[in-house]
Amino acid sequence: MPTLLIILAGLLVVGAGLLTVTQRNPVRAALCMLVALAGVGALMLGLRSPFLAAMQVLLYGGAIMVLFTFVIMLLTLREDEMGPEPSDGSKLGAAFMSLLTLSVLWFGISRRGGASYEAPRLGEEFGSAQHFSTFLYTDYVVAFELVTVLVLAAVAGVIVLGRSAHRTSLEQTKIAGPGEEAHS
Repeated sequence: MPTLLIILAGLLVVGAGLLTVTQRNPVRAALCMLVALAGVGALMLGLRSPFLAAMQVLLYGGAIMVLFTFVIMLLTLREDEMGPEPSDGSKLGAAFMSLLTLSVLWFGISRRGGASYEAPRLGEEFGSAQHFSTFLYTDYVVAFELVTVLVLAAVAGVIVLGRSAHRTSLEQTKIAGPGEEAHS
């Protein structure tokens, strides 16, 4: 049963990931990303790691997606602000380059171990809170902190991009009541 769960969750993640990058509407793309993140949580369950599955759903499916949705709503993109649709030629070029990259990665991975590749043995502590915290806060603490700084920089960038050019501060913003438009 865990193998079937892993295969189904993997297909769900790949399908939702493809939908995430092909959606024109950013809110729909965020919802597809939420499904992909839930699928990754299901993959963690298939690997017998309930703590990591819960953290995946709570942190990424909850907190990060709320942040993404807030940023999308802060931008308030309209159809005319999104720019023109890429041409069919550039879409085909991007698809070709993606397949080329995937084939190079597949070739490299398949040549790595061959028939002698043995899956790593997972101990009883794999996926526990202690294993996760030891792994994250000892070996990968710098990468963890860099990701935190990257997320903060992205939020600051969205706030700067979302501001109007003629508005100098948030204090000058009028909050619209029911039935009226906001003017800055």
